[in-house]
Amino acid sequence: MKLLLVTQKADRNDYILGFFHRWMEEFAKHVDQLTIVAQATGDYSLPQNVQVLSLGKEQGRSRLSQILQFWRLLFRLRDSYDCVLVHMTPIWVLLGWPLWFLLRKPVFLWYEIRRGSSRLSLALLCVRKVFSATARGLPYSHHKQVVLGHGINTAVFTPAPDRREEALVAAVGRITRSKRYDVILRAFAGLPEVCRLCIAGGTVTAADQEEKTSLDQLARELGIARRVEVSWVEPEHIPALLRRASLVLHACVGGLDKVVLEAMACGTPVVSTSEAAKDILPRVCLARPDTLADHARRILSLSSDERAVLARDLRQRVVDGHALPRLIERLVQEMQ
Repeated sequence: MKLLLVTQKADRNDYILGFFHRWMEEFAKHVDQLTIVAQATGDYSLPQNVQVLSLGKEQGRSRLSQILQFWRLLFRLRDSYDCVLVHMTPIWVLLGWPLWFLLRKPVFLWYEIRRGSSRLSLALLCVRKVFSATARGLPYSHHKQVVLGHGINTAVFTPAPDRREEALVAAVGRITRSKRYDVILRAFAGLPEVCRLCIAGGTVTAADQEEKTSLDQLARELGIARRVEVSWVEPEHIPALLRRASLVLHACVGGLDKVVLEAMACGTPVVSTSEAAKDILPRVCLARPDTLADHARRILSLSSDERAVLARDLRQRVVDGHALPRLIERLVQEMQ
């Protein structure tokens, strides 16, 4: 198979999409040729059967210029790919579909956001299948949806019980309102004074910065500011943080957040209020916003033997249903 992969960014150091570099590496193992068209590129290192092309967003190209470059590449590369997979951005399905239809190239979409749009609705008419990590990955059920699980690199996200810091609680992800860090701060305020919270996340938009300012104020009001650190953590350092943490708190709305699975793969307990997490976490790790602190205290008070049993269970759930090699293998099979 010769695959064309359309994505937002090819950059292993990007704090949001850096994880996708590992997907590209894995795709290269399962296809004869992989052509990647990205809106922007940065630092990447991929096998010889991979070609990476940029639409020039990192160079400041306008949207119109990117679209024209997109069309030129699709036509120029028409003999270099048999099918197309668009990652997370339905607009590229709509822009490319007329040409792909004429060239008889089957088109597929990966999508994992509960938020819908008219673009998504139209894109679903154009694609053969839409892949998602969970049944909640689309805002509504669709007959073209194929649920495959998340792609977690279980060779990187591994347990290290000897590195645990008993009082370290972590939360990971971009500082946005949808992450509901306010819920996490209120719950953390109910944990023992010895505990400290590391929120590993950055801001992208002005709204994100406003949210961070609001969270800083809330931490001061709750009297926990000195025990809370909010800082950007490089993607390659996230596994080490999750291995060190004794607990991860999660309150994000929407689909299943991959940090939940990454923590589980590290054998780190997660207490989550997310509806999507009910499909993967054991009951002891599921809470409501008003019971998040109670569940967190219960997890932190587990004996070493009880914690070891829970850690094995959490990791095995990820290995069985969300390991990256298994996901990519199934994706390729579904596109053949």
